Amino acid sequence: MDSTLITETPETAADASSDLPANHEIYTALLSEKFGYPGLRPGQSEVLRGLDSSDVLAVLPTGSGKSMAYVLPALVSGRVLVVSPHIALMQDQVESLVANGVRAAFINSNLTNVQKRDTFIEFRDGDLDLLYTSPESLANQKFVTGLAKAGINLLAIDEAHCVSEWGHTFRPDYLRLDSVRKQLGSPRTIALTATATDQARNDIVQRLGLDDAVRVVHSVDRPNLTFTVNFGGSNSEKQDFLIDFATKRRGKSGIVYVGSRKRAEKLAELLSGAGLSAAHYHAGIVAKTRSDVQRRFMTDQIDVMVATNAFGLGVDKPDVRFIVHYDMPARLEAYYQESGRAGRDGEPAECVLIYTPYSASGPRWFIDRDHPPASDLRIVWRRLCAIVGPDSRVPESGFGNFDGKVMAIRAFQESGLLDKSADTLLSDNPDARINSMVVDHHREHEFEMLELMLGYAQTLGCRRSYILEYFGEPPVESCGSCDNCLNSTGSDGSGLLGRIIQLRSKIAQQNRMDSVDVFEDRTARALADARPRDETELLEVWGIGPVRARRWGKQMLEEVQKWEADNPDAAPRSSVAAARKTTVSQSRRPDHADMPLFDVLREWRKTRAAEEGVPAFVVFSDRTLAALASAKPTNMDELFTVFGVGAAKRDRFGRAVLDVIEEFQSGADDAK
Repeated sequence: MDSTLITETPETAADASSDLPANHEIYTALLSEKFGYPGLRPGQSEVLRGLDSSDVLAVLPTGSGKSMAYVLPALVSGRVLVVSPHIALMQDQVESLVANGVRAAFINSNLTNVQKRDTFIEFRDGDLDLLYTSPESLANQKFVTGLAKAGINLLAIDEAHCVSEWGHTFRPDYLRLDSVRKQLGSPRTIALTATATDQARNDIVQRLGLDDAVRVVHSVDRPNLTFTVNFGGSNSEKQDFLIDFATKRRGKSGIVYVGSRKRAEKLAELLSGAGLSAAHYHAGIVAKTRSDVQRRFMTDQIDVMVATNAFGLGVDKPDVRFIVHYDMPARLEAYYQESGRAGRDGEPAECVLIYTPYSASGPRWFIDRDHPPASDLRIVWRRLCAIVGPDSRVPESGFGNFDGKVMAIRAFQESGLLDKSADTLLSDNPDARINSMVVDHHREHEFEMLELMLGYAQTLGCRRSYILEYFGEPPVESCGSCDNCLNSTGSDGSGLLGRIIQLRSKIAQQNRMDSVDVFEDRTARALADARPRDETELLEVWGIGPVRARRWGKQMLEEVQKWEADNPDAAPRSSVAAARKTTVSQSRRPDHADMPLFDVLREWRKTRAAEEGVPAFVVFSDRTLAALASAKPTNMDELFTVFGVGAAKRDRFGRAVLDVIEEFQSGADDAK
């Protein structure tokens, strides 16, 4: 696969067609002199070439050296302003640059007013080439005015996915950057991120006013990484697996990601007790201790770091040999970005997700916590009205410790109660209308992203292909390095599973449909386990049904027959009944779900998704269909209590899905 995908605007295509950026020789010399690099990496040259004549959106994988895209121009012409969302990260980046002889500094809330003033004067007077700051600092109008007077040659927006509410770490503070950019005189701008779907990319460009930007988008694929899912059970089983896994890799550098501070501390203690060199890292540790722990990890004094997602950004350790996600992230972007900390030296590295039936409970709790109901939004709004007058700025303490701050800000903005920079109240009416639909919509989106993360954990196909498709790239038939592809050969039935997955892909391509609409992963597993010999047995396999049997049954049976002919010594097949039972028990479907109704709902979903031109999961996830098949709601109020049915989906699909359930129930009653 070509690792580089470049999309150019018509206005800039001609300018960007040359092979090298204008200052290529100077850049190459600086790379060697300052950083010891022999030349520009893939992606860096395209970005710098684009910056010769245009703004740039750069989507480059982790470990690709994105920062050089603005550091090198700073060394040539100076006056580069870098916006970074993480204070600890910008401090680490500045320290690293200064150590390499680069004139860089930062301004953020950790500095005193005197320190901020002195640093700004250095930048203004040309004694600094790079100035890092936070989006929160740019809320200070005096600071922005001073930067405009000083003059900015290049504006670099790091972690640009934060500007998109469809990105995995949306930050409302990033919404002010379009206005700030204009106040700075619309300098040449580069927006950088490692993980962004096509939806997020478009949102970034729109919200930053970079409509004519050159887009440099490199494949997210990292062929040196292997992807494995370990299916666990109890906490003790997970702990035993982790200790065994890390022990077998003693002396190798690795990161274990967890979902809570408490768990980070506990697992680090367990690993240390097992004789391993381990430490923990999370945002609750004092800054000096965090810095020391990170330094020890980077210098190989610690082998295994057990950390929350606070650890990772800016951590560029080339020889990390494994990443273990002890707890499952809520989104595939976060999982892949964190996994990308491994193997930056290009050597093989392992990425392991520990998955249990309870893995989604933590992410679901966080999604619910971060998306407050309308009643909580009202309480917060009234509190703001009590402490802040109209056309007055909201103090940092205005939202207190409210967990739903991000979505509350979005709701108030969409309601015309808070300006787009999230700074100034536009009303003091405590009873003003609040548009809570934006929160409900985003909540549903996050649950859909979680379902896709669950899909990755549960897929029977190639995991690398799943990731590539998620990010809008062409899939691969078999990567040969993930656990599913490595297990797709053999006489125990796993080889047949791989062939069934390939058959599904072929059918999907021929019929221009999604693979999941041919049949689900759990159906593929049931087929491989049961190995049906005729149409009667095929119809007994979970998820087939008469329609699929009629359309593709002959191909399925032929694939089974071919495989059995190639594997005469294969292990005995499971009975169809046993295969059906196993597949259902392994699925996300509740045991009490009405299976026939579930299948009817899936057919309805497929039709509705086609009518609206959207993927099936956008209508309802499988988990929501299972809940509907179990609850069988009869009215809108009952429907609203079903998992995954928020206000937006209730209004959009509610009447139709109630009609489907009612029709199914009527048919069932008539048959009695």
